[in-house]
Amino acid sequence: MKPNFRLLFLAFSWMALGLLGQAQAATSMSKSQVAPRCMVAEIRAIAFSIHHPNERYVAISEWLNRNGPSCSLEKLQYINSNRPNWFGHSDSPALGQILDQFIEISTGAPPKQVTAEDKERSSLLAGTSRAEAPPPVVAPAAAGQPIVVAPVVAVPGGKGAGNAAPPGAK
Repeated sequence: MKPNFRLLFLAFSWMALGLLGQAQAATSMSKSQVAPRCMVAEIRAIAFSIHHPNERYVAISEWLNRNGPSCSLEKLQYINSNRPNWFGHSDSPALGQILDQFIEISTGAPPKQVTAEDKERSSLLAGTSRAEAPPPVVAPAAAGQPIVVAPVVAVPGGKGAGNAAPPGAK
């Protein structure tokens, strides 16, 4: 039996066109619906390749909203710590808020809020209780107590405010 080359050629051509069409459909679908992934190199490339701050802001916020949920805590913190370098003038409180939200979600807890008690204490006294803290150096002024102001002293040969001639003197 002699093979019909025209028929084989047409069959292979139709199969090739069908496979090519499927590949193009898969490619166009993957371009519009890219699976979220957290590649730090992508956001860094966006930051360094887009010059205009408004365009960079839009591209970075789209990337964060698309890929941020799939980022690990370490990658989110790495991106957050490099915000000034990578985002530049496009950095904003809104981008910081997006990153903070993803960091909170990945840790499962909101950040610790500083209490008033912690604000009043110095870092040197962090390990002590208030009962063990030394007394203040200067006692607060009581009501009705006069306020003492030190006089200005003239230093011999100095050019300070104390050595200036009084107003009207020549």
